[in-house]
Amino acid sequence: MLRTKELRKIILSTIGGRTFYGYELHRQLLSENIEVGISRLYRTLNIMLNEGLLEGRWEKSPLGPKKRMYGLGEKGKREREKILFDAIQTVHSFYGEYLLNLPPKINVFNKISRLLATGLKGKVNIAYVIDDYSVVHEKVLYGLHKQTPEGRIYLVKPNSLEVDLRLDNLLSLEGGCTSIPLKDNFLDLVDVTGVPRKDLLEASLKEYHRVLKQSGTLAIVTPTIFVHKYEEPLTIGNFMEKYEHEMQGTEYTDGEMLRALLKKFFQKIQERSIVHISIFLASEPIFNKTET
Repeated sequence: MLRTKELRKIILSTIGGRTFYGYELHRQLLSENIEVGISRLYRTLNIMLNEGLLEGRWEKSPLGPKKRMYGLGEKGKREREKILFDAIQTVHSFYGEYLLNLPPKINVFNKISRLLATGLKGKVNIAYVIDDYSVVHEKVLYGLHKQTPEGRIYLVKPNSLEVDLRLDNLLSLEGGCTSIPLKDNFLDLVDVTGVPRKDLLEASLKEYHRVLKQSGTLAIVTPTIFVHKYEEPLTIGNFMEKYEHEMQGTEYTDGEMLRALLKKFFQKIQERSIVHISIFLASEPIFNKTET
């Protein structure tokens, strides 16, 4: 028998942005092979009305007594958002596990690491700038370590962020996108995960420019959905990225605006795509344009 908790979730998910009469909702559930008695359904709908999850209004019927129309209340909309967010996180977790376990030759994170390390040889210096940490970062850092075994990787992160990663060429530094605690013209690669906030973007690019050598490269790695205008309908991957990051308050940054700002500091701008990830590669720093 269907549990009441699950029935409530199904009702919220089914109603969505629409409205239903009780019997219409019952028919809709039956069409999806969800069997629930009509009297039980009405009892559950009334309880959800009293809790503010649903809203109801009476409408006249030309063939009989008034009928109640059900739709989501504000509390119900928030609850439905949470149901969707939890489902997306679950699917995203399985998708991430799938990507992580692909064979080395086609592994997404190995591809990203190889791309980032292109042209890097010997005792190079790399800054990897983050404001959060996940297994994705771990995989890319291991990949960079493998690609540049003689180099030094500086993990630039907030002091509050705990990272337990034991690599013999990794050094953690307290800092962020506008404050990299390294000297001028020092780094061969600056790798940034995510685009800095719009109000910090130009200042961040200036800071990346400061610490890079003349031969250095800046790499900005971000979900494609946040730097390019998209057309509906979205692919399932882009939908998950869009919805999950919107719920977390991630900002959109127009890709053309990002390119325009990059051109203030770098002569050569490239963009590469791997699955649903965009990687902006900026090289050949313009040293006579650092003052803005």
